[in-house]
Amino acid sequence: MSRAAGVLWKDSRVLTRLHELRRRSARSEGDASGARLEHRLRDRRNNFDVLRLLAASFVLFSHSYALTAHREPFADVSGWTFGEIGVVMFFAMSGFLIAKSWTEQPRLLPFAVKRGLRLIPALVVAVCVTVFVVGPIFTVLPLSSYFTDPTTWIYLVRCSFLITFFGKLPGVFLTNPYPDAVNGSLWTLPVEACCYAMAAVLGSLGVLRRSQLLFVLAVLLVLFVTPLSSISLAPAGGTTSGNFPLVMMLVATFVLGSLAYSVRARLHLSWLIGAALMALWILTWGGGWARATGIVAVAFAVLVLAFRTPASLRRLTAPGDLSYGIYVYAFPVQQSVAAIWGAIDPLLMMAIAFPVTYGLAFLSWRLVERPALGLKRLVAPRPAEPAPVVRVGAPKTSP
Repeated sequence: MSRAAGVLWKDSRVLTRLHELRRRSARSEGDASGARLEHRLRDRRNNFDVLRLLAASFVLFSHSYALTAHREPFADVSGWTFGEIGVVMFFAMSGFLIAKSWTEQPRLLPFAVKRGLRLIPALVVAVCVTVFVVGPIFTVLPLSSYFTDPTTWIYLVRCSFLITFFGKLPGVFLTNPYPDAVNGSLWTLPVEACCYAMAAVLGSLGVLRRSQLLFVLAVLLVLFVTPLSSISLAPAGGTTSGNFPLVMMLVATFVLGSLAYSVRARLHLSWLIGAALMALWILTWGGGWARATGIVAVAFAVLVLAFRTPASLRRLTAPGDLSYGIYVYAFPVQQSVAAIWGAIDPLLMMAIAFPVTYGLAFLSWRLVERPALGLKRLVAPRPAEPAPVVRVGAPKTSP
């Protein structure tokens, strides 16, 4: 090796080492002052999968009360059910990650394909399981009547195309404590799909890159669920169809998540700020502002928890991202339990339904979701990242 080449090699190694030290120093400074979101994003490791699992478990826990005709204690205190908290968590994470996905690859077709592969295949399989397994077992009608009833096939087609609200199957769960509801959790999926479409429109118009416009939109949507709007007078909640106030909460939360990504360079993931927002939410419990303060607090909390909690938590999701499977299978599993045992204790319902749902979610992930997501590389490949350029100065020559 020539002397000049040797000097170049040594300079390159020194610069690489300096870059690594500077990165570690910046990380330390960020940890000390409430790390900036942009800095945290440089490390792809996060706990979003763990939070999605927690959110899906919240929904299952909440429905364990509703589907056994029990009042959820936390709702009496706060006005929120754990199910609402779980769904708001989902939409906050979704808004953030969808904005990130569009920014990294701002093309309509790949965006639509990726979103479709995430939602549709597992949903169609879950709907088929409900129609062809759960329905025949629990319908009070003869099987010939069940399969010749147009409602059966309408349910199959509607739900497969994300028209999932007001879904019923003939004669199924008619005598349950929460009767005539087959899979009430699915009503949020068309709202999620509409939020994806909204993100595509905002991205195409350049709004996702303009934090001021996103901020205005987020504020307007949040105001819709405050006492300043007549919408806030309507009751929140709902298991089978939802309602307009809750829909507005979810859309506002989605936009808040997108706004967080837009201002990532200035947003500090501070535990202190998160605690202050949670305290504000608690102070407004029982009042008209609880929805607005709640979605802001939860949206910020999921980002702090995603990026500033221990990496060891990811052991919980080592089997895979089972949250979507839990979400789409929990309700019919719980209704099946209720059909067999009636209005049992909610915690007993949770104990029976969770492991069954977890097993179905595991199969859904391994057999349906993961293979479907693998297709994204074929139909919507990620753009190649440019190789880092290391610049070194000209080598010194000997006199």
